[in-house]
Amino acid sequence: MGMTTREKRAIAAQLFVLQNGRCAYCQKFVRLSYWPPDLRRHDAATIEHLRRRADGGKDHPDNLALACKACNDGRGVVDWCTYASWIRNEF
Repeated sequence: MGMTTREKRAIAAQLFVLQNGRCAYCQKFVRLSYWPPDLRRHDAATIEHLRRRADGGKDHPDNLALACKACNDGRGVVDWCTYASWIRNEF
């Protein structure tokens, strides 16, 4: 069973504060908004599962981070740590 809209918004707000409004991957500022046109923006805040649900990741707060839509869409099947290093040009 997935999270309710209310739960998602509460978690997103908590993560926004914890991450200083920045994407967990690229470290750019994200836009936390619930206005539908904003949700399509490249900098829209999305809830990211660090261990993908497809790989058995859960909706537990320890497995969640805030990522911009561009990074969330771009990660694909790469593990979160490798993707973060790649997107920050640490290789």
